[in-house]
Amino acid sequence: MKLKVGLTSAIALGCAGITYVVLKHRTKLRNSADVLNYLTIKIITTEEECEEIIADLRSRSAEHHAIGFDCEWVTVQGKRSPVALLQLSTLDGHCWLFRLSQMKAVPQGLKEILEDENIYKVGVAPADDAKYLAYDYGVKLRGTLDVRHIAILCNYEAGGLAALSKSMLGVILDKSWRIRCSDWEAEELTERQIKYAAADAHVAVKIFVKLITDYHLKKTSFWWRTRNNTSQWSNLNDLCWKYTDICYKTKSVKKDKYYEYKKKDIKGKDIVITKKYQPATRSKPLYHNCFLQAPDGELLCTCDNKKALWYVEKELADIVIQDPLTVRLRFEPAGRSVGEVGRYYQLKKENKCVVCGANDSYIRKNVVPREYRKYFPEVMKDHSSHDVLLLCVACHQRSNAADRAVRERLAHVCSAPLATRECSGYTEDADSKKIRSAARALLYQSRKHALPEARRQHLENILLQHYPQFDEVTEELLQDAVNIQVLYENTDYEPHGQKVVCYYLENEGLLKLEELWREHFLDSMCPKYMPELWSVKHNEERMRVRLSEGRLSEQDTKLIGL
Repeated sequence: MKLKVGLTSAIALGCAGITYVVLKHRTKLRNSADVLNYLTIKIITTEEECEEIIADLRSRSAEHHAIGFDCEWVTVQGKRSPVALLQLSTLDGHCWLFRLSQMKAVPQGLKEILEDENIYKVGVAPADDAKYLAYDYGVKLRGTLDVRHIAILCNYEAGGLAALSKSMLGVILDKSWRIRCSDWEAEELTERQIKYAAADAHVAVKIFVKLITDYHLKKTSFWWRTRNNTSQWSNLNDLCWKYTDICYKTKSVKKDKYYEYKKKDIKGKDIVITKKYQPATRSKPLYHNCFLQAPDGELLCTCDNKKALWYVEKELADIVIQDPLTVRLRFEPAGRSVGEVGRYYQLKKENKCVVCGANDSYIRKNVVPREYRKYFPEVMKDHSSHDVLLLCVACHQRSNAADRAVRERLAHVCSAPLATRECSGYTEDADSKKIRSAARALLYQSRKHALPEARRQHLENILLQHYPQFDEVTEELLQDAVNIQVLYENTDYEPHGQKVVCYYLENEGLLKLEELWREHFLDSMCPKYMPELWSVKHNEERMRVRLSEGRLSEQDTKLIGL
């Protein structure tokens, strides 16, 4: 009897303890309105008000090199209006709400902060907001950092801002659709709108600071932390640079109607798989720095080993020096190296990233994207490698992400819509795709005995509806269905790149389009190791040399806008 009473008491105490722990955990979760009541919120509606607070904003963000960042806009009938509200916040509780809809332009001081790559603009999907600011106001925002990149490093689940706020800070954000979809262009914002906007930006910077702190706690010893408590902020770039201006992408593994494809962790929650960026890097140097000479020995340009030996094998040149490999042409070339344009091609090029200097792996970067350049006249493309540069994997990804804003701006200015699923060079026939998918499943999955009978019957019915001449599904039918045409050329579609090139041909000239992309690359990437004599106006200077030598027609001159 005593044992029974003692056991009952122990169970009761255990339950009480569990209840206490659960209740204690629950009390940690508090609404943002209660937790963030210390915020100092300033609403800025004029350029003068903006300029007054810029120095204060810079000063308060100096310690952590970061500001919470978010934007709000109005959507009417599915169409996004320009960004109406820009929110910035520092860790000490100061929040600034910039009502861009009332200013109509981004003041210069604010623009300089947004374009300062030394101040991280942290949040969830900040690169998307950056794209909208570029499109709406021409701001080339740099230094965006999606906190989910760091959350993954610290073994947190990379959910949205509300999920991260709840799990990491114990703060429940107001995410009612009524407030999210409210009128951000209203003459006066409501108190709830103000608190909502400030909370989003402030929570973002709090999460960022906590993540950086947690990351360094994992990586360093207690002895080192007590003596270097500020080093994590002075060396912030060592951790964050590779995620700067990079979109965070997730891919969920979906559950099929008939199969359990969905992977689960030990708690039964769906695993979110982060998509990795794995482009093919060069295994060999791009630049061999072999030399090509004119018949009289004048240096024409550097070239790769393969090209130099091609001239020799075709008996068009002779090897004059083995190391470095130097070949001399037996014929007079169409042109010689003239001025700085010619000297650019004579100089040795380094096999390293032109942005950060990394030399372990690199990818070719077309500064002027090929989707435009392929429509250029031959005179602008012939024997010109000026716009092909080397970038490491991380910088290549950052550069491609930055290019999106320019493409969208060109799409708007040139009335050249970007390709979408609904509007592209090819149209996809939904019925044919369904038939092909059914045939593939029957043909390949059935060999593995992986198809349940109900699923098999469902797929066979799809095929027999399309092939009424068959009474049953045969191997012949499956082979025909697997090879059914799904994509059809859209003859009415005009590619985005072609329309942009046509616009510049008719208006400013193609040289302006080239220069636009080169300036964008310099502004967005701030490369530190560019080849000597690389120039925004390189092709213009090259064309002028050709014109002076009589190698440029009047028609070509008009096309390129010289």
